[in-house]
Amino acid sequence: MTASDSDHCSYRSDTALLLGIALTALVAQLLVSGRYGYFRDEFYYFACGEHLDWGFVDQPPFVALVAFLVRHLLGESLLAIRFLPAVCNALVILLTGLMARELGGGRFAQWFAALATLIAPVYLIICHVFSMNCFDHVFWALAAYIVIKILKEDRPRLWVLFGLVAGVGLMNKYSVGFLGLGLVAGLVLTPARKYLWSKWLWLGGAIAFLIFLPHILWEEQHGFPTR
Repeated sequence: MTASDSDHCSYRSDTALLLGIALTALVAQLLVSGRYGYFRDEFYYFACGEHLDWGFVDQPPFVALVAFLVRHLLGESLLAIRFLPAVCNALVILLTGLMARELGGGRFAQWFAALATLIAPVYLIICHVFSMNCFDHVFWALAAYIVIKILKEDRPRLWVLFGLVAGVGLMNKYSVGFLGLGLVAGLVLTPARKYLWSKWLWLGGAIAFLIFLPHILWEEQHGFPTR
């Protein structure tokens, strides 16, 4: 076996380990999903899902659309409502482990990062109920992973994918905008500022803006109620 083959096997083995941790968390969370009753915010989001629009007084439209789909495709049981939050938790665990690997961490570092995310109280709470927050954490983690890939492998075309993730993330929760502002500041203050002149970054920004534009127009039409 060559060194390349050995590295490839190790890569696959590490990925399988991370997937195993994420899937274990998913199954465990689903098993306890009915242990506690409905959370009051869940009623609100599902009520919004029955009145779909490009925005609401206190949120963009993404979570209401997801609530509509869950209610009409999976039902209204606790298991149905808590399924996607559990998936979000598993994805954040997986992405955390992958980010540790991309940043140079070995198998133990990847495992430790994923396990730390699995048992972190904030995720145990946020990803146990249906709300904007569980999706928000996935968008942040995925966006961060994409940025790491861009900077590590010098793949500017991935800014298009970043724009797509950021745009959909903004349609879920405005907090993704803080990620964008922090990213711009980080680019300006580091050698990575070269990407500010990349057409791919501007294309990604345009995609994010176009995705978010319907909500901006909704806000304008209704007197910017979300203030």
